[in-house]
Amino acid sequence: MKDKTLLQALILGLGQVGAKILSLVFLFRFANDLGKDTMSLYAYAYVPFSLFADLACFGLIPGTSKLVAKLLGQNDEEKVNYLLRRGTIYCIFAGILFFLFMLFFSRQILKISLFEGFNEETFTTVRTNLFMASLSLFVLPLIHFYKGFLQGHFIMYPSCISIVLENVVKLILYIVLARFIYDTQLVFSVFIIYLVGYLVSFLLLLRYVFPYYLKKNTKFASIPTLLKTSIPFGIATMFFTIYQFIDSVSLPVLYPKEGYYTAYMFETIRLIFFPIVIAQALGGVLNPKINYMFQEDRIDEAKAIAERCSSLIIFILIPFMILMRYFSKDIYGLFYKQENGGAILYDVTSFILFFGLYKVLIGISIGLPKAHYIILATIISAGAKYALNYILVPRLGYVGAIYATLIAISICILAAYYVLHREGICLFLKNLKDILLAVLSTGVSVIFVVIFRVCFLLKSYPIYYSVILYSLLLFGIYYISLIFFKQTYKLCIK
Repeated sequence: MKDKTLLQALILGLGQVGAKILSLVFLFRFANDLGKDTMSLYAYAYVPFSLFADLACFGLIPGTSKLVAKLLGQNDEEKVNYLLRRGTIYCIFAGILFFLFMLFFSRQILKISLFEGFNEETFTTVRTNLFMASLSLFVLPLIHFYKGFLQGHFIMYPSCISIVLENVVKLILYIVLARFIYDTQLVFSVFIIYLVGYLVSFLLLLRYVFPYYLKKNTKFASIPTLLKTSIPFGIATMFFTIYQFIDSVSLPVLYPKEGYYTAYMFETIRLIFFPIVIAQALGGVLNPKINYMFQEDRIDEAKAIAERCSSLIIFILIPFMILMRYFSKDIYGLFYKQENGGAILYDVTSFILFFGLYKVLIGISIGLPKAHYIILATIISAGAKYALNYILVPRLGYVGAIYATLIAISICILAAYYVLHREGICLFLKNLKDILLAVLSTGVSVIFVVIFRVCFLLKSYPIYYSVILYSLLLFGIYYISLIFFKQTYKLCIK
């Protein structure tokens, strides 16, 4: 069972990592074509759009996945089919509602997040970009609902294929259009490209979901039940979007021109999400699995899976975090050209462990009886993030925003550990030992890499060759060190 769970996570994770790679290639071309000043016109529209996109899709993937898995476990397949029909109507309504909200209140939204001193031309351009982005709201809720529906059946590969295909379409269309369109019109066109990519993803998922529309169905209070299941997930999983929106309100005051805003809010965040999507995929698979086991009173099995998966993600995230910090300037330079971007990437790499670990803990804990503590902690953490930003950002700049985020997400992580502890899954001490072990092993591997770099300089080769070589060396020594320290620890216990 544990291996099957990890296999499902691997399928979903591969799709998400592949999509992130394609997305990064797309953004690399896009950022270099625009330059930092024009790129900010994209970022100022994208951040509020992403917030309202998350609101329109509020908890739909994990909530639908959990509800479908629960109904199937109760042999209520006909209710699942009814949920599909009613959920489709709900998603269409949600998309239209949030589109209209963005349309009528775009001026008020942008006045909150745009930097001080913007002119009317800049405002009009960003508002047009926001309008084009908001067209995707017509289809995004359905995409999330379909993914959750299929994942509730433990069918992961359509989600994997759809997200990769979506990004392939975006990249190809951009390469074609970028030859003929430049500057601010290119930003406008990119949001249309996003819409086309989402439509392709929707059609692919519809191809897998459509047969369920034709099956027998049994009426029940589907939408209230779906909302009751999805809202806790939506609140708990929106923490990053909320934090980013808070940053978008406070940071532009400091950096309207120098490019820090785009580098911090957009470029570096995209880079660190490579390892985080692995945790996100694992959490997405654990969500229906763990909660279904609790319903069947299979606590010991759920605990074993939780321990194995949380340890695994720690052992994956920490070397990635150290690697990206060690090569921050080189890695950033492979994709972007902002002068201070490498230093910003160095600082934001701390998010990797915190966000990744929380993604897994949410997947395990959010559906358990005491999950309201997590929802309360998420609300408190958002308030803490807002207050800390206005205390720390004027003094420390974007670094203050990073500290505020780390403190806020720590509140959520501790709440997740508390909920799991109340249900008999005690992970805190074990995860703490795993973190110390991973840090020790990574430290040993970094020392070897530093010695190797001193002895064998690779300046005559392109930078990406040396990054790849040293990365492989670091992970190889890390793996050996991890095994060595684990065996040593076992011998000491005996």
